[in-house]
Amino acid sequence: MGGAVADRELNRAVRFAVADASHEADIRLMLRENPMRGTVSVTFEREPNYFLAAGLAGGEDQTIVAYEDGRLVCVGRCTRRECWLNGRPQEVGYLAELRLDHAARRRFTIVRDGYQFFRERQGAGFHFTSIASDNERARRLLESGARGLPHYDFLDELATLMIAVPRHPRLPKLRVQSATEEDIPALLRLLIQYGQRHQLAAVWTDARLRSLTHHGLTQERFFLVREGGEVVACGALWDQRCFRQVVVQGYAGMVGAARPLLNAASRFTGRPPLPQPGAALAQAFLSPLALVNGAGDLLPEFIGALLPLAAASGLEWLTLALPGGDARLTALRRRFSTRTWASRLYRVGWPDQPAFEFAATNARFLPEVALL
Repeated sequence: MGGAVADRELNRAVRFAVADASHEADIRLMLRENPMRGTVSVTFEREPNYFLAAGLAGGEDQTIVAYEDGRLVCVGRCTRRECWLNGRPQEVGYLAELRLDHAARRRFTIVRDGYQFFRERQGAGFHFTSIASDNERARRLLESGARGLPHYDFLDELATLMIAVPRHPRLPKLRVQSATEEDIPALLRLLIQYGQRHQLAAVWTDARLRSLTHHGLTQERFFLVREGGEVVACGALWDQRCFRQVVVQGYAGMVGAARPLLNAASRFTGRPPLPQPGAALAQAFLSPLALVNGAGDLLPEFIGALLPLAAASGLEWLTLALPGGDARLTALRRRFSTRTWASRLYRVGWPDQPAFEFAATNARFLPEVALL
């Protein structure tokens, strides 16, 4: 794909291109060297090869790179896939991995011209993105409406919940089963019904579900709950560390100072210790996830039943996403030891694009966190 698109000089010596294999090592270096700062600073990495994570569940990826004097200074990715919008499947683009190298901080023109280069290749259509709520630098720039940038229209809050996996979980009350080949049609129906009730949820098909095997998620890692012979909940334990990782780079303030004491106490509390800087989180996504309509109260029991399976797999964290303010968040935080990654969802569009009208329903925004 990259070879068919010529480089273009937009910003003096800055040259933009669609990434291909020749840019792979530079992109991984960029992701490693530019952490998301906060109380816990992390990098979102793609080792051992950036392109191993491409094509998740049939998504079509395009990554834009910007070089100055032979050095990669900016990168950004767009993944196009079918999502539910107003209860109907529609192709949308998710904008991710926007990174401006630390040596090019405050170089607004690189970001502006990168978006121009991107738009010439992607055209119109619905695009969305997420920004960490506490990433004030990125929010100030992208929410500013500065000339040349697309508009970032706020959609909803998203809470990514990381649930600590105890070393010795309690035996579950709820019975879960590993999915078999015969269960796939029922799982697919439930995923479709659940997704259709949410904006920007992934549209699952039999082929997309089965393709997850290529990214480490086999059907045996799908688990389900039955009531009266019907599947009422399903979810997968998807460990993605073989192709992308969340790596802790450091701790700030009181957390950094207290880390040795917190880790010593974890031996008695059963909670996972705070990782050493440079270590990848031993996490798996609870994704794809679906529950029948009206069964939201089942979620804590379902997660509790999966924790022994997660512990047996050597996992320390189980990650899922819910809309910000979802009533289930309170129940999950009360029952489990959790960390929350708060982010904001935006529609990204240009001034000459028509506004998108969302149906007047109670549907919340819930993109598939493991595909972002």
